[in-house]
Amino acid sequence: MSSAMNDTTPFGNDTTPSGLNEWLHFLKNKRFPVRAVNLARLKTQIKRTEDTLDGIQANIASDPLLAFAILNEANRIVPNKNNEIKTPFHAAAIVGMKGLEKLLPQFIPYEISKKKSAHLIAFLSELQTSYEAAAIARHWTIKKLSSHEDDIFWVTLFRDAARWLLWFYAYPTMTTLNQKIKQGEQASQAEISTLGCRIDELTVHLCHAWNTPNKIIDSFLTKHVPNHKELQSLAHLAHHPDELPGFTEDKRLNILTNNPLIFSYCANKVAHQANLMGWNAKNLPFFYRVVSTAIHRHLGEIIQSAHLASAEAATLYNTGGRAPLAQQLLDPNLYSESKMDQTTKVAISPITTLKKALEKATDTDTKQKASLALKTIKQAIPNAQHSIIFKHSNSNATTTPLFQSGYQSETIRNIQWNAPSEVFKKLSTTKSATHLFGSKLDKLRAELPHTSGQIIETNSHLMLASTPTADNEMSLFWLESRTEFNEQDYKNLKHIVSLISHTPV
Repeated sequence: MSSAMNDTTPFGNDTTPSGLNEWLHFLKNKRFPVRAVNLARLKTQIKRTEDTLDGIQANIASDPLLAFAILNEANRIVPNKNNEIKTPFHAAAIVGMKGLEKLLPQFIPYEISKKKSAHLIAFLSELQTSYEAAAIARHWTIKKLSSHEDDIFWVTLFRDAARWLLWFYAYPTMTTLNQKIKQGEQASQAEISTLGCRIDELTVHLCHAWNTPNKIIDSFLTKHVPNHKELQSLAHLAHHPDELPGFTEDKRLNILTNNPLIFSYCANKVAHQANLMGWNAKNLPFFYRVVSTAIHRHLGEIIQSAHLASAEAATLYNTGGRAPLAQQLLDPNLYSESKMDQTTKVAISPITTLKKALEKATDTDTKQKASLALKTIKQAIPNAQHSIIFKHSNSNATTTPLFQSGYQSETIRNIQWNAPSEVFKKLSTTKSATHLFGSKLDKLRAELPHTSGQIIETNSHLMLASTPTADNEMSLFWLESRTEFNEQDYKNLKHIVSLISHTPV
């Protein structure tokens, strides 16, 4: 962000630009509004020699535009081509105390009093929405069992930076825009008719001018997030709310669902629409279904996670601009942790559900059993980041993948599963179960099917199991995690395997 400031007036100076270039010129050198108390505290901490960067982390995190400016400055100093600079704390370490001091002229302080200006209320409300979106994205990323939850929190928060400045410096124009959307106009059409450009398009250009890290810019690009047609395809796979979503065989969609930026995009849409239209906004289920497909969890679990995240945001990131979204939730069971615990105690476990399903349908074949088993694994063994269930036919000695979760389908198809393997030979002939990791897994790598080692990392845990599921047929289980499996995970797998085991007549 340039240090040359052409406007220091925070409110009411709306010159109503029109079109991308005019809005870009209007906003790119505007000073970032920072709460006065946070800015004063930062100035004091910079002057005190006894303060360290570690000591000012809380202050940096307490103000989003303060953190955003520091992240941009670090990326300007060290161009972040590979997205190594992921958090404002890391960025502050790169910028250093002297660098932080040089940033001070880029900020304009604002006070929060009992009688707040309409411009300031709108600005703080927008910050609240962004924090809610970031919390939702973080919760969804955790459910995906990836290690990107903190990165996605900051990406989701900062992708609204241009919108914050629009509310701060162009309040009347943004009010007109919101009124059009509330009256039923599509957001994209309302933005073009009011601003002369899309806010997402303006944000990308501003981020380039501000030296914002690529990861945040990527969250707007259809190279990294689904376009409308692709979103529809993903949502369709979770069309039935009582069933787990289906799998996509499309390579492009597989890549998109394994990119955590999809959670940033969907959470942003959910938070903004819920803020504008309430939790019953008609488009929310569409984005819930997209996320349901990406995580391969039930739709209700995705909605519940969004509600819990909004409650978390209300507790941790209440900006004072408006009532948090969590207050709109009428049923405390949706976001109260204590009530959730009580509900969980009486809920039927996934393994019990599997047992009842198998008791009802006594004529299930190997493929049907495998489908039910994978559904149960997703629920009962959340540490299983990747799962494959195979069918082994004794008559022709072939092993075929039936279902998989977490891997790219093309990769699984290209592995030579029928190549000679001592491990698979034992699995296909004897009912068994084992948990491999560390040196034990390293020793057995050579005895796994040829080329299957490419889907195992050095820190992987691998659980293998097998059981007869029909006359002359075995089901083989491959569960892999880049974190670890615990004893309960191993017990649950053995229980699931035993339930689908075939009993000869």
